[in-house]
Amino acid sequence: MNLKVVTEYDLKMDISHCVSASVKLKDGEGMLFVVSEGGWCDPGEELFRTKYIKPVWMKMFRNDGTLLWEKEMPEGVLPGIWFCPAIALDMDKDGQDEIYFLNNTGFPFSMLHRKLQRFDAMTGECTGSWPWPMNTFNDRMSLAYRYYLVAGYVHGDPVIVTCQGTYGDMYLQGWNNNMEKRWEIVIKADEFGPKASHVTPVMDINEDGIDELFWGERLISLDDGHEVINLAPDYDGHSDVILPLLDYKTNEWYIYTCREGGEGGGRALESGKQNRVVTFKVDGTKVWGDLEVGHIHTGWAANVLDGYGKICMAMSQHYVPSDSGLEHEIDGVYYYDAFTGEKVDFKLPYPGNEVEPIDMNGDGYHEFICPDGKLLDRFGNEIAAVEGRRMRMGKIINVPGEQLMMQKGSVIQIVADTDAVESEIFKKRYEGPYLTFMQKLMASGYNHAGAHVSCGI
Repeated sequence: MNLKVVTEYDLKMDISHCVSASVKLKDGEGMLFVVSEGGWCDPGEELFRTKYIKPVWMKMFRNDGTLLWEKEMPEGVLPGIWFCPAIALDMDKDGQDEIYFLNNTGFPFSMLHRKLQRFDAMTGECTGSWPWPMNTFNDRMSLAYRYYLVAGYVHGDPVIVTCQGTYGDMYLQGWNNNMEKRWEIVIKADEFGPKASHVTPVMDINEDGIDELFWGERLISLDDGHEVINLAPDYDGHSDVILPLLDYKTNEWYIYTCREGGEGGGRALESGKQNRVVTFKVDGTKVWGDLEVGHIHTGWAANVLDGYGKICMAMSQHYVPSDSGLEHEIDGVYYYDAFTGEKVDFKLPYPGNEVEPIDMNGDGYHEFICPDGKLLDRFGNEIAAVEGRRMRMGKIINVPGEQLMMQKGSVIQIVADTDAVESEIFKKRYEGPYLTFMQKLMASGYNHAGAHVSCGI
């Protein structure tokens, strides 16, 4: 393995909050950064802080590191994934993505002045502006300011989805490429059923030419907004993680979810509780489940068993009050065979919630990036190391293998294995558009965080 910096972007500023999205240009590829020198803001009442708020910038680069443009956003834009999501999408089908960004030209908590705005990827010119729905106006702060931008395709035609709400009332609107409303749905808080997720996979999992949005355990058609399948009509709660899994031997899709809660109701277990970790078939059949208590805050899937066998990780935690907010306390880390649910004795020098799987050399097996920059093989052996803060991962640029995006000072670097050779299993993971398309949605929600939707399948 030969890890090298293959491209870098100098943002010429201190970097605290920073998310990014891959952008297609007419004459190449680029990268959008939504960045602030201040720490990011969470709308949760016990998590929101004002001390570190600083202006938000959009900065657009070519992938050779050339800055195309930069733009300081209005003071009403708070640095944080729920306040100012951004995506890249070629809505007008001219061969180049546009940038879609949730702007706020008013004061920080204004709803009246929030707008979905479109920016030219080459110049930064604002080429369109549309009022953002004020659906969550009467909700408490943590529910009111959770916004998503999502996108996908219906028989080759692009559709943008604007979303408001997560735990309570949830509102989703689909828009055609002329920004004409295509559909709208409302899922009320008192409607029994799944309540969204912090990640938003989008793919055509049933192969009918229409993408589905994984809105938690509801798969929503981008064509008309109907529920293609509700995986868990008996579950009234929120999924922190949901991701598609492919069984290479049978070519069958599965869906893995880590739940934040789920007490009672519906077809609950005899204990009156719901499994917190569940894998489904695409038709909603429950394949396996485990754990009856706990907030399963994070999870991933990785090829580590002989013959490219896949395991899933789940981490259970709870919150405890601290002097200035809430702190995480880990209750347990669990590993499962992805398709049977059988417990797996998987050991690394670090707990599973502190590492992320990535296939940098393209051999079909995942390596693991650690908090200190060490890269481990599937047996826990150190095989390489990188420096800096991990920002994003996956097939970020078009070179063999998967890459790491790392921050060192004001510079963002893309690190790749220059000796990578893509195996047949690796190519099978990437033969569909899902993993590469999701790189355009990495600046919305927690899509950028870890390997949930960037390296999993």
